[in-house]
Amino acid sequence: MGEPFYVSRKKYEALVNELKDLKNLKAELSNEIGEAAAQGDLKENAEYHAAKEKQTETLIRIQELEIRLRNAQITDDLTVDKSEARIGATVTIRDEAAGIEFTYTLVGSMESNPEKGLLSVKSPLANGVLGKKEGETFEAILPKGPKKYKLVKLEYK
Repeated sequence: MGEPFYVSRKKYEALVNELKDLKNLKAELSNEIGEAAAQGDLKENAEYHAAKEKQTETLIRIQELEIRLRNAQITDDLTVDKSEARIGATVTIRDEAAGIEFTYTLVGSMESNPEKGLLSVKSPLANGVLGKKEGETFEAILPKGPKKYKLVKLEYK
């Protein structure tokens, strides 16, 4: 078994749908390859080669999705100590030096999108805040060096 893959129920369902669509595409590509092969000389058959390449890409993505889904931990179902910052928490953090506050929801790496307020639990900032309680200060080891923050607000929506 692989490493747990943390994902929201919404993202999990989107991945299940993507897998279903890819399996349908795989069947269509098999038909295309069969039809192209029936046309004869495969060395100069562009449709055949394009379909084979697309089939390979599709099979790789199907395999990736099957592994991820098999190891998926749906964050909506996790029982966590809601007095501490954990995956699924929405945290408001203040940069102590700059006095700037920002809010993120802590998510699995596949859903990470800092511009949309979704921060991977594997990121340096999230690593620093994980396990902290509202009001606590912490240090995050960022690429530019350590920085001090305060967990201003903690909520689970």
